[in-house]
Amino acid sequence: MGTTAKSMAQQPSLGIVWDHPTDTSEARDQLNVFHEHGIDYLQLNHPVNPDLLTLLRETPFTILIQLDHTYLTLNDIRSLQDNLLQQYVEAADLYRSHLNLAAIGLLKNSQTSHPDFGNTFAPILDSLSARSNKDFYFYTNEEWAYFKTPEIPFATLFADSVFQRADIAAFDERFGREVSQNSSLIFFMRSQWFIEAHSEYPEFSESLREFELSKDWSIALPASDESRESQPWIVILLITLWVGLAVLFRLLPYLRPMLLRYFLAHRFFVDDILHYRERAITGGIALMAMHALFSGIVFYVLAESAMSDSGLEAFLHHLPSFSILGVNFASFFALGVILTLLIQAVALLWLYLPAKNMEHFSQAVNLYSGTFFLDFLIVTILVTLYITGFGPTVILIFGALFVLIWYGAFNISAFDISRSSGPGTALYLFLTIGLHSLVSIGLLVLFFSNDSLLQIFDLALSL
Repeated sequence: MGTTAKSMAQQPSLGIVWDHPTDTSEARDQLNVFHEHGIDYLQLNHPVNPDLLTLLRETPFTILIQLDHTYLTLNDIRSLQDNLLQQYVEAADLYRSHLNLAAIGLLKNSQTSHPDFGNTFAPILDSLSARSNKDFYFYTNEEWAYFKTPEIPFATLFADSVFQRADIAAFDERFGREVSQNSSLIFFMRSQWFIEAHSEYPEFSESLREFELSKDWSIALPASDESRESQPWIVILLITLWVGLAVLFRLLPYLRPMLLRYFLAHRFFVDDILHYRERAITGGIALMAMHALFSGIVFYVLAESAMSDSGLEAFLHHLPSFSILGVNFASFFALGVILTLLIQAVALLWLYLPAKNMEHFSQAVNLYSGTFFLDFLIVTILVTLYITGFGPTVILIFGALFVLIWYGAFNISAFDISRSSGPGTALYLFLTIGLHSLVSIGLLVLFFSNDSLLQIFDLALSL
């Protein structure tokens, strides 16, 4: 057991995000436990049962009520303005007479950080403030802030939901820092976590009681768990792909010289394919299948590095068709694999059908797949950076490099095929590289001109 102690300082207040029981007697017992441990604030979700509201009138807690308006973009707020105002007014009228109810949360994990949010939400807030005696706040990124001072949070959340003994050290670090910095924040815990911590780790309960009396924070920490976490599944998949490449080299002897010729004697490689001296298709198909799996890894790593759990939920809330494997980051892996397989099928047909100098589909496969040998190097570096905790910027650079190489594979293959197209070279280049470029530019223009889609991405990345 270790012990940490923090110097005397102004105490932050303690709060509970209360998932209250339906039984009134059990609710009263939990409220007594909260009070004994120095809890000053409770947040409940709207609507609150009238019997519970009556019970809360008799308690010393300051109450916050959170309405269920989550993951709203600016366009959502504009289109729902009248409906939102009506619901807000009804809630404010419902709680008007409850004097210990201090504030109402109007939005949760919505696009409140956007520069235009203030002007967009102002008509709603002005109308509501004129009719209510409560303060109004929003919740985002595990912090609470009033609309009147959006840049200054007044509360923060210790976000764990299910108690584990290892959480005590994390709680000690965060709460101790608030104490030592003379913080005036409300430090919220989820009720399930608090009750489990109170029951399963008595030292936690004792420390909170002592903090309430002495204003000094110290806690006996549980012995650290030296067991190492299992490797992420993407590491196992990456190793499997390397093993798969070794197996391919073993079973397909032509694949190793094919790799060397593609990068060191590219013209000779292209001539072999176009003159049909290299006929096997198995290696090319295997490389394309592996490329799809590599794409899934890249999609997963980029999404997991750029989005929080709340950002993920917001993204899939607005684009539920992408929830292939549920509301989790693994859905991005599946999305990457499926999208890559579809694009590869289109790319091969696009290369093969206009080519008058190719008689066999295997020629298009082998020319197109050669670039994907680079996946092993790029994705290995990407996963290594991800596992070792590098920031999203470096990971994004290697992710972009992977996409550029993938994009370039089509154009390189088209240019290689055009070399022996004779008088049809210009037409083939237009039908492949030319149209490919036009389609790519068109898709980018459509994406960046779609305000609703841009807001979804902005919301997901800002949470």
